Amino acid sequence: MPSKHRDPALTVRPPKDLKDDAQAVLSGRKLEMRAFVVACLTALVKDPERFLAALKPHWPDKKPYLGGRAAAKRDES
Repeated sequence: MPSKHRDPALTVRPPKDLKDDAQAVLSGRKLEMRAFVVACLTALVKDPERFLAALKPHWPDKKPYLGGRAAAKRDES
């Protein structure tokens, strides 16, 4: 059944400790995680060079692609 939401979902799985720490920082400022993500995406679109430069020291290493569900099914055979 197709989603009835106007905007498509964005699924991200940050490390639990990082998410908990970020949630604590945002909550302490009476801000919501969803609004923070939307603000970050807006900042990226409005001023990509400055925003990405500010993030550069915090950029995570690229995770290796392990093949997802299709690879898991192949391995079971």
